[in-house]
Amino acid sequence: MKVEIDLEATDPQGRSFIGWAPVRATARLSEANGPPGPADITLRNGGLAGGGRVVFDLQRSDAGTAELRLTLPADGSEVEFQVAGDFQHPSTDPDDAAIDAIVPAGGVVGRCELMVRIRKNAVKLTPAERDRFLLALGKLNDDGAGPFQSFRDTHVDSSRAEAHGYPGFPPWHRAYLLDLERSLQAIDPAVALPYWRFDEPAPGLFAPEFFGMPSADPAQGDVIQFPHGHALEFWKTDPTHDPIERRPRYDIAVAPPQSVGGQPFVIDQAATLALGSGRYRGFRMMEIAPHGNAHTSFDGPVNSVPTAAKDPLFFLLHANVDRLWAFWQWLNRRTDPNDPDTYHLSGPVRPPNNIGHKLDDTMWPWNGSTTPPRPTFVPPRGSFASSPITARPGAQPTVRDMIDYQGVHGGAALGFDYDDVPFELRP
Repeated sequence: MKVEIDLEATDPQGRSFIGWAPVRATARLSEANGPPGPADITLRNGGLAGGGRVVFDLQRSDAGTAELRLTLPADGSEVEFQVAGDFQHPSTDPDDAAIDAIVPAGGVVGRCELMVRIRKNAVKLTPAERDRFLLALGKLNDDGAGPFQSFRDTHVDSSRAEAHGYPGFPPWHRAYLLDLERSLQAIDPAVALPYWRFDEPAPGLFAPEFFGMPSADPAQGDVIQFPHGHALEFWKTDPTHDPIERRPRYDIAVAPPQSVGGQPFVIDQAATLALGSGRYRGFRMMEIAPHGNAHTSFDGPVNSVPTAAKDPLFFLLHANVDRLWAFWQWLNRRTDPNDPDTYHLSGPVRPPNNIGHKLDDTMWPWNGSTTPPRPTFVPPRGSFASSPITARPGAQPTVRDMIDYQGVHGGAALGFDYDDVPFELRP
């Protein structure tokens, strides 16, 4: 007997990637022997010891189990089930997780290898995970000649109002990160964008083998000193081909200060989650603290909107900002875009009529607009990067598309999850 297992979240090369949100899968008899009739099997975790783990259910739920019994018709018809990553058991390597089909006698009659691909705290990456990420990032930059420049050119002063100062700050940056992550995954599909948890010490992130540090002597400048052979050794952006420059304004052996002069600075996770008492109109003030102050905890391009995206640290900083929003959404059950406590057009109004920040507005640059008040230059990015494992959010994402990123309210997920934010349906 042989059993064939297929996942919807599979790319054209036959590689499967899942997160915490369940995806549709099927099992069927592809070869039968013995007496005619249906066959009973049990789905279980396979894969490598210490690798990613999965859970199963017959329907989309947040209550998957480690085993699932199925009866497969003798005619080879497919039987549907749902599979998700087992929360807090992500993969560290490609195909280190697997679904095994077991017959009652105990033999494995089918296997589907996969990866539970999750965004993780940068300082907790294995050396292999770190190096895969850096290598993909270096290739995307290609010594200043690669497509990374289009990401840098997207986040500039003339596009500031698309992404800053108004309600769409979190969803716009969620899209921006996902566009970059998918571009990295086109180079190495095992890569997920890590995050810099800036309310905790992260000396490992600024170690020479990761994002590096400038010379200890400020007189020698702030250019990051990468060892020879490092994937970012020849990082460059802009026509002037600038390298990475940054210098911390705090001791990197500890976290940035939570307050400066009695005023909130890089406030910790608990303080961030408490903003707004569960309402978006107050929570989005995290754009100032901790987000803005995390930027200004460094000297260099990363501390200013027009130049911040020149430094790849920007994307790890914003991955943490997005993780905090995702955590807040889970904690307060704020995933329904139509709930004003989930998303609300409060505060300053971007004229005319909050363009680019309303729920069903398409977002620049992916909408291709050059009509004022949108930026009038040719958008650096074209259609939104597609994914082989999900159709969302489409070529021209809207603000709404970015809110329910796990598909809690139905439909497909966007294809990313964080290591400490589970998938949970509303009761």
